[in-house]
Amino acid sequence: MSVNPVKSKPYIIGLTGGIASGKSTVTKYLKSLHIPVIDSDFIVKNLWENKEEMVLKAEKEFGFQIQTDEDKKKLSSIIFHDPKKRKILNDIVHPYVFEEIEKQKVIMERFPFVVIDMPLLIEADYMKHCDHVVLVYVDLETQIERLMIRDDITRDEALIKISSQMALEDKKLYAHTILDNRKELSDLYETIDHFIEGLKHEKQQSISTP
Repeated sequence: MSVNPVKSKPYIIGLTGGIASGKSTVTKYLKSLHIPVIDSDFIVKNLWENKEEMVLKAEKEFGFQIQTDEDKKKLSSIIFHDPKKRKILNDIVHPYVFEEIEKQKVIMERFPFVVIDMPLLIEADYMKHCDHVVLVYVDLETQIERLMIRDDITRDEALIKISSQMALEDKKLYAHTILDNRKELSDLYETIDHFIEGLKHEKQQSISTP
């Protein structure tokens, strides 16, 4: 009697960070290594454009249409300044995001590793669905300076945006791996290479161990 080989599931890496910490730089590099990335921000953008049920729930809760870019900017301003409203919106949006992530994970089952890029990975408690949590880290002052330059905003505006998410210092407590993004890009890439090679070695060891 032949025995079918056990199909191993992908190792799920949850990638998180903060505004202007450099998470997009990391995901771009991971993609260049042919590691699939599920981008939660892209999923959210697509949902706002195509998921009428979700949009209607948000419109009912916030009391205005959310159709144009200006509408979305208005909504963003509200949730950046009001933690209660931010939670209400997240409670509406997150279930749809999680559902789409699960669909994409099924499509990517043939890959050894799958990265889920999610800014609110820890806040949304999605880390419990990940095998490994990676944090892209910079200190607060670096984060403020980079955000001011990136978005052409004042220091006070940058602080408001940054404070809408959990502090990176607090996120460090939940991370298995911390990618320090305060140095040169080459240093960041080298750290990522070592991290991925380490995971590959661990996976190979687990396969070969009876």
